[in-house]
Amino acid sequence: MQPVLDFLKTNPVTYFATTAEGAVPKVRPILFCFEENGVLWFCSGKSKNFWKEMNANPQVEFTSFDGNRWVRVSGTVAFNDNPAIKTKILNQYENIKAIYQSPENPEFVSFCLEHWNATLFSFSETPVSFSR
Repeated sequence: MQPVLDFLKTNPVTYFATTAEGAVPKVRPILFCFEENGVLWFCSGKSKNFWKEMNANPQVEFTSFDGNRWVRVSGTVAFNDNPAIKTKILNQYENIKAIYQSPENPEFVSFCLEHWNATLFSFSETPVSFSR
């Protein structure tokens, strides 16, 4: 599991795929905020289609790429709008703080993947899989 976490810390821009039931999948860049006890944390805004799609279908997949290696992670989103988590995100990322300003902002939401499967790929190495 640690190689996946190290990769995401170094390559925090992820490309998240979501879909509402019966809809065409949508992919967009989303910042991986941090990991805590193996749980992967992200944030969004409630008015975004991204958030609405995850509420309609919480099964997601994302990838991140460094030019030679990439990770693919899949799991089910856990909706956990925790003020302490949101404060940690705001303190860590000025660009997110500029948008949402406060953990009490009703538009600002945090979510996580508590249980996930990941595979690290490379152009020159055998893929390695991990689960949490």
